[in-house]
Amino acid sequence: MAPIYKIALIQLQPIPVNPQANFSAAEKYIRRAASQGCHLAVLPEYHLTSWVPEDPNFISSSRESVSYLAKYQALARDLNINIVPGTICEVHPASSSSTSQDAGAAANNLSSALPGQPDVELRNMTYFLAAGSGELLGTYQKKNLWHPERPHLTAGAALEPHSAFSVPSLPPIYPNREVKVGLLVCWDLAFPEPFRALVAQGADIIVVPSYWYMSDVDEAARRFNPDCERLFLGSTLVARAYENTVCVVYCNAGGLSQVAMPVVGGLGTFGTAEEEEGRGEEGEFRVVEVDMEILRVAEENYRVREDMAREGWHYRYALAPKGKGE
Repeated sequence: MAPIYKIALIQLQPIPVNPQANFSAAEKYIRRAASQGCHLAVLPEYHLTSWVPEDPNFISSSRESVSYLAKYQALARDLNINIVPGTICEVHPASSSSTSQDAGAAANNLSSALPGQPDVELRNMTYFLAAGSGELLGTYQKKNLWHPERPHLTAGAALEPHSAFSVPSLPPIYPNREVKVGLLVCWDLAFPEPFRALVAQGADIIVVPSYWYMSDVDEAARRFNPDCERLFLGSTLVARAYENTVCVVYCNAGGLSQVAMPVVGGLGTFGTAEEEEGRGEEGEFRVVEVDMEILRVAEENYRVREDMAREGWHYRYALAPKGKGE
């Protein structure tokens, strides 16, 4: 039988441009997760700074945030818990490979915000830190930027494939094979392709930090359905789990954090940030127990991975990055 994983979802409401305070809150919850025997703790996107790109301190706070990665690594090592520390915005010298119109606009905006300094770009990064060692097992730069992010962030390279990686510090789900994990971020959820690409590499679990609020759509959309974002997230998370026979761990500052699984749907689902407000720690921290046997049962019934691996599968071309495998 496959193991039961204990996954801590930390639906933290970040204080804008205050990395120290936000890290202190995150550390408290990670220690709590470790004390309860959790295998994995996950934080939301932009959890150290919030998403306030127009704030004059956003760039300096992003620079400061990078130093906290080592602190999360120390927690993973000392507490023996796997950690996905949401996302951290990294400030880098502008890349010559960032040639898209959006990337150029983002670089120009940052240059205006930092007069007299070399051209820079802002990358939204997530990481997987191994229990017991703090080793950086996986990194990912957000590729699919939500349209308000495009004037500020540089997307991950289009030709760089999504990569799943082995996590020896997680109990095996299948005999004689290490667990494989993939990383995505927020708006990546809207596209089935990155999930498919990771599952084609054997991903059993896909972790998705997010900063997606129910108010992100305009009044015209809410007029048709005031709960349209709840519908979008709930439907899409479970669909991604079903169509790939994969575990989707979703941690969202805006709410509805959950572990989505085939067969059983969303587990441990939070309310929205507004609904959880005022509930203190209970509104920000939840441990979800997940029977990973569900993945085996789902694949045995639906055989999605078997189809994907079959020679002559109709959509194999869609898994080859442009310029590779053609």
